[in-house]
Amino acid sequence: MFWKKKKNKDEGQEKLLFKMPVETRGAFRVYPSAANPIRLKVNNVSLLAIDLSAGGISFPNEAFPKNVALPLSLDIPNSAKHIDAKVEILKIDDGDVCRAKILELTPAEEDDIHHYILTRQKEELDEKKYK
Repeated sequence: MFWKKKKNKDEGQEKLLFKMPVETRGAFRVYPSAANPIRLKVNNVSLLAIDLSAGGISFPNEAFPKNVALPLSLDIPNSAKHIDAKVEILKIDDGDVCRAKILELTPAEEDDIHHYILTRQKEELDEKKYK
């Protein structure tokens, strides 16, 4: 016997295997270790970074204004590298965390951040491997 195949109401629409994340940052982010935090100053306020990527940084909000370029001073852990740039806060989330992009980086400073991110990724992989 043969049955009629039921038609799916979504027929004709392409099914997606993955949902795109609601991520505003297009680069991979790393979280600094507790032993080696990323120390920074935004508008002369000392803070610890929550995460860092090639395109941006997150840090606690201290009544910073959004969509304004503020001075940023950043020390990369385990290196003598110091970066002076600007940061623009794009959004402040419900946890009172500033999500910002880093502006006015030189190519050498971008390389320093990329190097830190790569090193930190390796550390995170090693930490997972030996748990």
